[in-house]
Amino acid sequence: GGISVEDVDQSADEAALIGRIRSGESHLYGRLVDRYQRRLWWSCLRMLGDPDEAEDVVQESFVRAWEKLDGFDTRQRFYTWLFTIARNRCLNALRRRKTWGFRSLSGDDPPPLRARESAGAGAEDRELARALAECLETLTADQRDVFDLRHGEDFRYAEIAAVLEISQGTVMSRLHRARERMRSCLEGKGQRP
Repeated sequence: GGISVEDVDQSADEAALIGRIRSGESHLYGRLVDRYQRRLWWSCLRMLGDPDEAEDVVQESFVRAWEKLDGFDTRQRFYTWLFTIARNRCLNALRRRKTWGFRSLSGDDPPPLRARESAGAGAEDRELARALAECLETLTADQRDVFDLRHGEDFRYAEIAAVLEISQGTVMSRLHRARERMRSCLEGKGQRP
């Protein structure tokens, strides 16, 4: 993905904001919370399938980011760094769930699908959403992670590499395989990707 002028402006603006927070204007941290809280909650909801659990992870992640703000490298986007903290917490929550045999109370449908159904989406939309969810299940965990960060989170290759701690080349090859698999799966279900 290319870097737009807005991205550069926002990064500079954010670096300046974080500089001010670090030098004592702690009340400004609320701006970062306001800017990213909703987006992070949706990301956590996609991973966990539980709105309350997602809310807890978001709160914990902002607290953790606040505690570690001095170590943040302002050359990266704050959201990417924050997302990495939240993602690790989500993975820990999912591991705990497996260990204790907990199941999500919200059933097996992915949250966006349920949300769209309740919003009275058309039958074709529901069918496509269901096909997408089923096809995502055919990806390996590694492919799904990369696919979700690229298409769900709109992260750049370098950011995906940083979050998953793999090389950009690995990101590109996993993404290529994931897209191929998604395309053939959707075509097999009579959906045009």
